[in-house]
Amino acid sequence: MTPFTNPRIRTIENVQWLHRLFVRGGLALSCDVNARGDGTYVATLFPLWAVDAHVADVFMSSADATRWHAQITQQLQEAGWLLVEGRAVTSAA
Repeated sequence: MTPFTNPRIRTIENVQWLHRLFVRGGLALSCDVNARGDGTYVATLFPLWAVDAHVADVFMSSADATRWHAQITQQLQEAGWLLVEGRAVTSAA
């Protein structure tokens, strides 16, 4: 007899994630910083129209990753990208 498992039940895990979404015309960019369990921080810029063209960098401190995120935000806004959402995410399903 096998135990019943429901594939629709998701577990919630605590994560630390800083996310910003930018738009310009019909295009959207996602700019993220993720805290990893190994003590590293991954900063990623995803063009949502071409997710394979993302740029990612690994940082050893949250300050360096956050600084990168702030610099990218400033550069995007100066280039005409509109920040439509920006928040910290504390849990994900």
